[in-house]
Amino acid sequence: MFKSKILWTPPDLTDLITVFVDGEADDSTVRGMHTINCAASEWLSGAMDDYTYFELLDHFGIDPLGFVGEAEEQIALLMR
Repeated sequence: MFKSKILWTPPDLTDLITVFVDGEADDSTVRGMHTINCAASEWLSGAMDDYTYFELLDHFGIDPLGFVGEAEEQIALLMR
């Protein structure tokens, strides 16, 4: 089997750690989604430190290590 040395990643790495809400979400939940997704972009670019990003995720009820761990698992699958 041929294995390529090219690693495929999504066009925007934030796609791996983007959160979504359904169409029934209230305004507060949509604002929270927007805040989290903006923070993800800042975190990946190095403009936000790990502590601040993880605290923000925790504030919105997202387990930071579990959430980022899922992205790490996705990357590991891509690298196989």
